Amino acid sequence: MGSDGMFGKGILKGLAVTAKEAVKPRLTEKYPEEKPELPSRWRGAKFVLDQEACISCGLCAMACPNKVIRQKFAKNEDNKKICTEFVFDRQYCLFCGLCVEACPKNCLHMTQDFETAVYLPQDIPQDVLHPEDETAALSAYGTKPAPAPRPAAPAAKPAADAPKAAAPAEGGGE
Repeated sequence: MGSDGMFGKGILKGLAVTAKEAVKPRLTEKYPEEKPELPSRWRGAKFVLDQEACISCGLCAMACPNKVIRQKFAKNEDNKKICTEFVFDRQYCLFCGLCVEACPKNCLHMTQDFETAVYLPQDIPQDVLHPEDETAALSAYGTKPAPAPRPAAPAAKPAADAPKAAAPAEGGGE
């Protein structure tokens, strides 16, 4: 009875939605050819440290809820505390920014980098004190790293040892 009139209305509503969406501007970005425009408050996956401003207080590591920051400290010749190791285990990082907020000197920052995929697990930790080492470990889009070199074959034993190993044992063959 009433179902005949409803069938036509549903199709018309669906066609109206489709027509409206067909004329809207496209939201799809052509990544990786075009890099996306990220918001200014984007919390990227890389960290940058201003080593001259850092007072090696360790507050960033204490503020981290997942304890992904590994730091070691030493004293220099002026008896000033300096950071000798500063590593982020990014696989466990929430990118919450609490470490950046805890820094009293504002020397720790998150970048807008988001292409941080790596192929090997040992490349995941980020050494903040040596950022030049990190760029080689990060993967490029669509490329795979060169295979690791195979270990060298063990050296062959001298020929004098070979007859001793091949000689039958004395004492009979019971």
